Amino acid sequence: MKKMNKTKNVTIIIPTFNCEDFIEETISSCLNQTYKNLKILVVDDCSTDNTLSVLDRFKNNEKVKVIKNSMNKGLPKNINDNMLLDDSDFFIYLGHDDILPKDHVHLMLTKFNDEKVVAVHCNSMAINTAGEELGFTRDDDTQIIKSSRTVYNLSLYNYISIIGMMHRTRAFKTVGGWDESYDLYGEWLYYIKLAGAGDIVYSKDTYAYYRKHETNISKTLYKKERLKTFYAYTKRCRLEAFSRTSDKSIYDVINFLYYYILSYARFLKKFFGL
Repeated sequence: MKKMNKTKNVTIIIPTFNCEDFIEETISSCLNQTYKNLKILVVDDCSTDNTLSVLDRFKNNEKVKVIKNSMNKGLPKNINDNMLLDDSDFFIYLGHDDILPKDHVHLMLTKFNDEKVVAVHCNSMAINTAGEELGFTRDDDTQIIKSSRTVYNLSLYNYISIIGMMHRTRAFKTVGGWDESYDLYGEWLYYIKLAGAGDIVYSKDTYAYYRKHETNISKTLYKKERLKTFYAYTKRCRLEAFSRTSDKSIYDVINFLYYYILSYARFLKKFFGL
């Protein structure tokens, strides 16, 4: 294994809402990490199922801290309220039903070999409710190529997976975290701001497990009542990233316009049910 500074502390933040079936396995995957200088912060956003009862099983574990919200805040605010005040060197946001391989934290930390690196993302293996593997969600070589022009490629679409991604906490604070205007998402805009603070790199050394099921948050973004807001967000992200790209060629402009128009066409198709 690659050598690294074992004094760096890592926070794994897990916002949760109604995840009684998976949250124990998610937390256990964090506790089983080979890298031990970490803490696990679980933020329950007013669950109405048995999630809190499951979380009580970890009440005597000194590495696990559970915060119970008195009101539902939404994903970006839960992340900001905790990580903008956190004293960790690095952190991982983990979905309440996702899983980390045991060497994940260690292997991600080895990529922060330069102070200019502000975040490291990786591939994810999709799994079903039973934990059976469905295949990788990304192609490693393509992700590395895209990382050579992070901001421009973010103007086309959000190619970075949040699953298992590690962030330098200081950089997260510098850019002000996630935009809280959107209750269920905000990472795309955050990446664009973060890329202005340093390098976002890709690791082929590890991957996280992304659980796919009918209650995934991503599925709610395409419901008709949310489509307009979500499309406005994607439009904002594309324009913001494109405006920050300084070395644009005529090909880049044409390619951007293609994706921009394609995005609008897809929005119309979904909105009108075509």
